[in-house]
Amino acid sequence: MQVLGFELIDLIGIKGVLLDIDNTLYPYQPSHQVAQAAAATALQEYLGVDSVAFESAYKVARTRVHHDLEGQAASHSRLLYGQKLVEVLLGRTDFEASLLFDRVYWDTFLKTINLLPEAKVFLEQCRETNIKVCLLTDLTAAIQHRKAIVLGLADYVQYMVSSEEAGVEKPAAAMFTLGMEKMDLSPADCIMVGDSLEKDIKGAEALGIRAYQISILV
Repeated sequence: MQVLGFELIDLIGIKGVLLDIDNTLYPYQPSHQVAQAAAATALQEYLGVDSVAFESAYKVARTRVHHDLEGQAASHSRLLYGQKLVEVLLGRTDFEASLLFDRVYWDTFLKTINLLPEAKVFLEQCRETNIKVCLLTDLTAAIQHRKAIVLGLADYVQYMVSSEEAGVEKPAAAMFTLGMEKMDLSPADCIMVGDSLEKDIKGAEALGIRAYQISILV
């Protein structure tokens, strides 16, 4: 695995960092693949369906949730994915099945993530120079708090802004301005660090915030 970007970050004169979590502080895709497979197996066994039926229902469910909740944190909810796919398969809601899918996915996911060494070095530099750090992350607050704990971010991070809290997702300005308000800083005082060109980099730059893109090559 190769991680690019952290070595280019210039912290001179910076008072605060807006910092993405997923695919910036750890590689997202490997954990997602393992978690998705575990959740799929658990739900297939619970419902007594094969993988073909499951995959077909999952694609329909995910598309519906994304369409109906576009731009909202809940559009990424595994609980809603599970609920919708069960409704596609059974024609009704099954509460246990929905919760099973969500629980197995996230429990498995959280067991597989680790803070990148490059990210840890960067966070230690911020701590040593008294630079404030605010996590700026799409998705629901509860799971992002759990990720922050598992990744050991409590010693480095002072604030978090989730898209659930802000009511919009990056690159919406409200995500960035809320993070700056919490740190009591201006765009000139901050940098944004994230993996997404559209969400993190362009979103920050539209507000006059210098941004650095992180690339994780697995």
